[in-house]
Amino acid sequence: MLDDLRQVIARVQQGQGSSREEIIQRYLPFILKVTSQLCKRYVKLGVDDEVSIALMAFNEALDKYDLGQNTSFFAFAESVIKRRIIDYFRKKNKENKEIPWSAMVQDENDQDAAYQIDRLTWDQACSHQFEEEIKVMRRDEILEYQKQLQYYGITLQDLVEASPKHQDARINAFEVARHIYENERFCKHLQKTKALPMKELETEVKVSRKTLERQRKYIIAITVILTGQFYFLKDYLEGLKG
Repeated sequence: MLDDLRQVIARVQQGQGSSREEIIQRYLPFILKVTSQLCKRYVKLGVDDEVSIALMAFNEALDKYDLGQNTSFFAFAESVIKRRIIDYFRKKNKENKEIPWSAMVQDENDQDAAYQIDRLTWDQACSHQFEEEIKVMRRDEILEYQKQLQYYGITLQDLVEASPKHQDARINAFEVARHIYENERFCKHLQKTKALPMKELETEVKVSRKTLERQRKYIIAITVILTGQFYFLKDYLEGLKG
């Protein structure tokens, strides 16, 4: 069983170099994914400067992450990575203004067909490996999510059955979950009692008590994602943000 992420980060901030290497290796696919999304192309470790910058930014995030805050490390690390890469793009763009465009154009005829095929094959192999690493991380994340849902007596099948049929209803449920997430007292109530703070929620959200009771499992499941370190599952929530 892998150590809790916060425990590892705490050891990193205490100066344990082995813990830093451990967490970087474990979440390298995350670093590559964020970098690829920002660059809008596939990037490779040891080849693209952007990856080196992203690694330094991830290190910076490890050092500066506030363990006392109830915020996702992945969200924090992603913002640091994006800021550093954008700074790099701005600096590079400024430098490129002083370079003739002709110096940046490569003649495709300079490389023979065999080289192009080898390069394509290599890129495809690296891309496949990257996707496999992402699949492993996503699988592990779902297993951890299932484990946390079990604490509340919820299964993935329960979620399928409890998920609101209409998008508006799902968005409203997300807003309730976000309201819980942003309220430390509500979060503690949920974790301690395994139940929603119905009486308080009823007066603070635009959802009836009847709806809260009907969507209880779905709201709890969304809250678990928001309060946990579920980078890939948080992608699912993007479409629910109002």
